[in-house]
Amino acid sequence: MARLNDTAISKLRWDTEKRTRSGGTPQFQAHYDAEVKGLHLRILPPDSNGRSSKIFWLKYGTERKVYRIGEFGEWSVSAARDEAQRIRREFYSYGTDPNQERQKRLKREREEREKEKGRLTVSRLFAAYMDEREAGWADTYRTTNRLHMRRIKHDFGKRFADELTAVDDVEAFFLRWKNHSPSMAELMRSFGQHVYQWGIRKKLLPLMENPFDLIRDSGSSELNPFKVKRKKRTRCLDFAKGEAGQLFAVCRQYDRNKKDQRDGSISYEAVAKLMLLLGCRGKELRLAMWEHVDHDLKTLRNVSPKGGAKNAYTMPLTDMAYELLEGLGVGPMRDRTGPIFPTQRVGKSTEAKPLTRWAIWYDPISKMPGMPLDPQYEKDTGQPGHITIHDLRRSAVTWLQSMRHSVEWRTIFKGSAVSSVTSSVYSQADKIDIRRECAEAIEARIKDVEAGNERTMFDQWRAGKLERQMDHIHLVVS
Repeated sequence: MARLNDTAISKLRWDTEKRTRSGGTPQFQAHYDAEVKGLHLRILPPDSNGRSSKIFWLKYGTERKVYRIGEFGEWSVSAARDEAQRIRREFYSYGTDPNQERQKRLKREREEREKEKGRLTVSRLFAAYMDEREAGWADTYRTTNRLHMRRIKHDFGKRFADELTAVDDVEAFFLRWKNHSPSMAELMRSFGQHVYQWGIRKKLLPLMENPFDLIRDSGSSELNPFKVKRKKRTRCLDFAKGEAGQLFAVCRQYDRNKKDQRDGSISYEAVAKLMLLLGCRGKELRLAMWEHVDHDLKTLRNVSPKGGAKNAYTMPLTDMAYELLEGLGVGPMRDRTGPIFPTQRVGKSTEAKPLTRWAIWYDPISKMPGMPLDPQYEKDTGQPGHITIHDLRRSAVTWLQSMRHSVEWRTIFKGSAVSSVTSSVYSQADKIDIRRECAEAIEARIKDVEAGNERTMFDQWRAGKLERQMDHIHLVVS
């Protein structure tokens, strides 16, 4: 019996001359180690390719049981000796049978694999939710949720969904994003919460605590790190400061100074005025197509409002709005096709696509001298004090309010659904006529701005209100 070593084992070959007592081929040929009792190497008969497997085995116990340690190559001699000594120690000291322990371990692994077959990872759970729900979503909502899903899957995608916890997992994720963008963090938390609620309701997950339920019961919401305080922007054009005139002048100066001035280029003075006259959202104006304009009726169909195509509505075009559109494109207005505000073509593509964002508005227009700024607003909210695209929509509705237009009319003008039963069911006034009257009132105010009467353009409505108040006082006194 020789002491085994790696070099000697690598040279060992199957001996074809060795036979059993009956003259047959043995099942294996054993070479025992002189250092660890019971440890030996078994050389198996050559296969069809002439290769022989070499495997470490251990004999143990009084009944000379055998335990397979592993194949030479995967196990060195020294590693096989260490394993053999560990097995002998546990068997003779504690009565632990290695074969029985191996069977128990294999059984546990089988049970875990069977259990895991029915478990969803976070990636599969969120993908299943999106497959079922996103078909009915508006494009903007779908895009936002896909972004949330990618960020959540980046951190937790390979984890089992039913083992995710609020304390150990989602809290750190949420607080990290809250430091970056509180509003985005809150939207992601809400999205994850809906996904888990859906998964539990569909029985894809066991009954469990929703890991995205992070809002804690706290005596002070200011001290609660999981409470997101939203900052609501209410900025609009201040006619008392002449901000509309300032803004038109800045846009006009930019349009005049453009190096790439050419027919059909975008006029940002026209953009600002159209936002006021149409009362739409910035994205809705970007996605507008020439095919959506009815030249005979002078209307523009808003086919992509918030909430999707089901909320599409028709917006009348005042004379000013129609002239502004006419000055934007190339060639006769009735013959134009494609987006009203096309993006710059890149590469070999000839297809005109709408602008993806109002990038020029925010850089450089918002940084030009004369741009209306509100330092106090920026100090109070942490948001830029300049006028944004969406602030123009808010300004249009504020102007209508200053001219005593009702809440219902202002709601109809900006393309939203009226909420009261009387308005939505019983009142059957033509909404296009209401929008036309509102747009014409705003056009008159834009003309006041251009004429230098911005600070006094609401005086007649103020005077009317004062008259009514005085009449009421006289009536009470008498």
